[in-house]
Amino acid sequence: EYSDRYEEHPASSTYYLFLNVRVPPFDKEQVREAVNYGVDKPALARLFAGNLVSGCSFLPPGVPGYDEALDVADCPWGNPNEPPDLERARRLIDAAGAKGAKVTVWGDTLDPDDKVAAAYSDMLNEMGLDAEPKILDAAVFNQTMGSAKTEAQTGVTGWSQDFPHPKNFFFLVDGAAIQPTNNQNFGNVDDPQITEGIAELSTEPELTREVADAWGELNRQLVEEGWIVPFG
Repeated sequence: EYSDRYEEHPASSTYYLFLNVRVPPFDKEQVREAVNYGVDKPALARLFAGNLVSGCSFLPPGVPGYDEALDVADCPWGNPNEPPDLERARRLIDAAGAKGAKVTVWGDTLDPDDKVAAAYSDMLNEMGLDAEPKILDAAVFNQTMGSAKTEAQTGVTGWSQDFPHPKNFFFLVDGAAIQPTNNQNFGNVDDPQITEGIAELSTEPELTREVADAWGELNRQLVEEGWIVPFG
């Protein structure tokens, strides 16, 4: 009756799986690659009941630097709208000598994060790891993940933009921002080129097309290196 008062707009948010590069087994590149190949992104997206679109890009649509092609045909780990390459993931786990490695998958109580953590654990088990989910109250999740003492191996996290600029997302993977407590770079991503690029682009006074394209290149590099696993 009042449809003229209601509109839907996509939220500029990203959901991803962090992989802690400082602790086994994700300190091995082959294991991180295996997870990128082996995660069933459409299955995880279905847990959001139509409120999440499968993707491969870290930067979401609507944020300068976003490249739609990276979310489909150009994803280096396979089309995120299609089934994963489990066989390749298993081969990489075997090659890394990580078969059977115990993994705790961290999630929080916000729906559907707990369900995503459980499903992700099952996927890791299919790849050849020995994973179990561990769910924390959402009120303490970030603080716990941000403590180096926790040594969280992997888990489910995401970010909704505070302001429409790529650096509002890239601080989550900035090597210069890593700290022993209140660390929001849960996977301790410390790629020198990405860290340097963030520092340089953050000093640009205007977000011109050229600057946005440069952020887009950083986004592509982050995805191609497999430091994290964006899924929607």
